[in-house]
Amino acid sequence: MNEKHILIAEDEQHLRLVMCLLLRQAGYQVTIAEDGVEAFCKIVECSENDNPIHLVITDIFMPKIDGLELIDWLHAEEYDIPVIAISGYGNNRLLADLRCRGCMEYLDKPFVPEEMLDRIGKVLEMQ
Repeated sequence: MNEKHILIAEDEQHLRLVMCLLLRQAGYQVTIAEDGVEAFCKIVECSENDNPIHLVITDIFMPKIDGLELIDWLHAEEYDIPVIAISGYGNNRLLADLRCRGCMEYLDKPFVPEEMLDRIGKVLEMQ
């Protein structure tokens, strides 16, 4: 069993559940959130309960706060957690914003499950 804990922040319920199932089948512990505020609260809660998040996978366009704002909150509160961003609306400006914020990887939606698992493995190996 993989001991790594991944948080998925995704507002599309179907995709969130598919990703959760895929990651659990791959042996990861998974926490899910449907927006950036809920994601940040769960990161804090998991940290306080000695079950820290090792990787955040976040959609960019979500209600309440988006993925870019979530990344900013993580930095502001000094959470050093790698981030993989996902979006169906990527462009050069978005990719530049993500790089400036220290985002480790980016995936266009829709993506192939094997590609997501490969990127997750590479990011976690760097930690």
